[in-house]
Amino acid sequence: MTEKIFNVLFICTGNSSRSIMAEAMLNTLGRGKFRAYSAGSHPTGIVNPFAIEQIKSLHYPMANLRSKSWDEFIGPNAPKMDFIITVCDNAAGEICPVWPGQPITANWGFEDPASFNGSDAEKQRFFAKISREIKNRLDIFSMLPFDKLSRLAIQHEIDQLRSTNTSTTTENMEAVNMTNKVYNVLFLCTGNSARSVMAEALVTILGKGRFKGFSAGSKPGGKVNPFAIEQIKQFQPDYQTNTMRSKSWDEFAAVDAPNMDLIITVCDNAAGEECPFWPGRPATAHWGFEDPAAVEGSDEEKRAAFAHIFKQILKKISAFSELNIEAMDYATIQQSIKKIGEEPV
Repeated sequence: MTEKIFNVLFICTGNSSRSIMAEAMLNTLGRGKFRAYSAGSHPTGIVNPFAIEQIKSLHYPMANLRSKSWDEFIGPNAPKMDFIITVCDNAAGEICPVWPGQPITANWGFEDPASFNGSDAEKQRFFAKISREIKNRLDIFSMLPFDKLSRLAIQHEIDQLRSTNTSTTTENMEAVNMTNKVYNVLFLCTGNSARSVMAEALVTILGKGRFKGFSAGSKPGGKVNPFAIEQIKQFQPDYQTNTMRSKSWDEFAAVDAPNMDLIITVCDNAAGEECPFWPGRPATAHWGFEDPAAVEGSDEEKRAAFAHIFKQILKKISAFSELNIEAMDYATIQQSIKKIGEEPV
């Protein structure tokens, strides 16, 4: 059976910046699962050059991007939308056309970078900020298991994304959800220089205070790979990578070490080794990823390898962060994280 492709229309007033960037990003992030469009209630007719700059810098497709009216999507020959998402509050407050079918709707308000006043350099930085916020939200949206959720559950999930603070700093994340348990998650690899380090950062970022990531190696190399740091910084520029280090798993087997709730190996070598005795009773799983640090070639080839593995890790950690782990017993947690590891990347 052919997998369903979801049509998503992003709406803004002028259809020159935010909705355009969202369209281009989802068409890439969705990996064929989504077909994204954009339109405006009062289109300017011109795509903002700073938006084009962001799209080009992130290697998103430029074909067919134009500022256009939402009237194009209400005719009899228009593609039927599964989702209609407004990305500015002005458009959200306007009387919308009657959309064919029954699309799920939501409003994700982002600041308008086109209205920012300043030098070209300042405008570039502000567009980059909004671009990151849109991308972070779409990263989560594109990982939702739509085939397993009811329409009501899908509506709830995309409404919740409205309240997701996509520009949250690491310090703020750890302040969120203080009344609930924070789950410690340890990612293991042999060298603790790349995959486990990226996983540590991603689970802390996407966990938003519910999870705290750690990483270690059975035979640590003593140095974090700079291409791993680069991927983390591109995803969350204000994530504090200066304290990240390559370290032995023995640190987490000590008497005074923090107890781990979950331990996940991310390379096949570490999965096959005899592990230390872990305090407590952590749930364990193996999520195997190829080693990007083993790739030989130019810096660009190495960078591409790291970006590829980073996306694979992001996919699994996005699925993990969506688990209602607080409501699960040990056996269900164990089964759920094992299943994530078995899912193809």
